[in-house]
Amino acid sequence: MINFRFHIVSLIAVFLALALGVVMGATVVNRAIVDRLNDRIDTVESNANRRKAESDQLRSEVGQLHSYIDSAKDFAVTGRLNGVTVATIATRGVDGDAVKQTVQLAQRAGAQDVGILWLEEKFTLGDNEALRQLGDALGVPADNAKATRDAAWSALATRLAGGGSGGNSDVLNALENAGFVKFETVGDQAGENFSLTTFPGSGARVLLIDGTNGRVAANDVLAPLTNALVVNRVRVVAAELFDEKDGGPDRGSMLSPIRKNDDLTQNVSTVDDLDLTEGHVSAVLALADLGRNVVGQYGFGAGAQKSIPAWSSP
Repeated sequence: MINFRFHIVSLIAVFLALALGVVMGATVVNRAIVDRLNDRIDTVESNANRRKAESDQLRSEVGQLHSYIDSAKDFAVTGRLNGVTVATIATRGVDGDAVKQTVQLAQRAGAQDVGILWLEEKFTLGDNEALRQLGDALGVPADNAKATRDAAWSALATRLAGGGSGGNSDVLNALENAGFVKFETVGDQAGENFSLTTFPGSGARVLLIDGTNGRVAANDVLAPLTNALVVNRVRVVAAELFDEKDGGPDRGSMLSPIRKNDDLTQNVSTVDDLDLTEGHVSAVLALADLGRNVVGQYGFGAGAQKSIPAWSSP
């Protein structure tokens, strides 16, 4: 007869067998899963290494291309602006080094370009006092921000078209004294006796620069000032100094009001990559082409027709 102790031992043995089977089965399954995961990790790591090698190669090639462009830029522009006066105007906040490099390249191309006329943040007219001061500098009623700022662009364009007044009542002096503009010389072309009243000289072509980081809204500067310059028969290249930002504007968007205006695109060249060496070269060549009445829309953003002006004999 089977006693109770035998039943207990049998039940314990069954449960031990089940437990041992579960443990051993789980170990086998887990090992298979681990092996598959390791295989996948090895595959991903191999792909990542291959992509990294390709990325490093492309980065090296891009670096070599930029080095080539940087080395060749002087040759590309030599003699292009001989005897040409250029007035560079830029909105405060954009990359000052890029603006200076463009001015220096224009100088190496033969241009008389003494420096940068900075449009200060005060042009935002964010308070009544700034609005009043701008009205006083222009000698006009300061009724509202847009009308007064547009009057400033008109006065500035007229002044640049005239080349220089030579008098203490000069509008550029008035704007500088009121803190709306600031002139920065670049290189030694200006000389010790430079005066803003003689800037920029007769027949100047204007390089107007704004950008993603400009402290005055682009809609308040680029299109209205460009239009005022064109009305005054001043030849213009409008340039964008782009800085890519998450959620920020796309390259070329700041030039869109100009590029979408048929009247302006017939008279104004645009460059949307002044943040690149290629853009510096394009701006200088575009300034030179204005002497042949050739205009174009250059860069890589929306509305650009080609990356750089077409080659022509100096």
